[in-house]
Amino acid sequence: MNKVIKFLATGFGVSSYAPHPGEGTIGTLAGVVIFVLWPDSRFHPNAFWMLLLVGLTMGVYVAGKAEEIFAQKDCPRIVIDEIMGFLVAVAFLPKTFWMIFLTFILFRIFDGLKPGPVRMAENLSGGWGIIGDDLVAGVFTNIIMQIVVLRFF
Repeated sequence: MNKVIKFLATGFGVSSYAPHPGEGTIGTLAGVVIFVLWPDSRFHPNAFWMLLLVGLTMGVYVAGKAEEIFAQKDCPRIVIDEIMGFLVAVAFLPKTFWMIFLTFILFRIFDGLKPGPVRMAENLSGGWGIIGDDLVAGVFTNIIMQIVVLRFF
């Protein structure tokens, strides 16, 4: 079971190939791949809601267990949080190169700088603390990108 937890927590093993620091960026790129391959959330909202619901539920559990396995608080090898945070960030946005690119950059900024509520979410315990900051960063990113879409597209 530990191998499955590690496989999922490390973004299907991708964080093992990232230099440190850099795991968060590679984890976000794994989220990009999932978003590109998944049906467009604007045309298949139920499928995307299911992805988010299952992914976040599983992500909290997996992240918490992986933290125990790696014996390190918010271990950088755990990137399921970046994957799920990015999927929240791109939810219901147009699936275009520029939308994905801008969302990626903005999400990485929020995740890196951790303004106010993003940092507070990081203080939750276990898997919620690992996923929480990326989830809040994803929500902030999505709100800004939805405004961009309404204003400019």
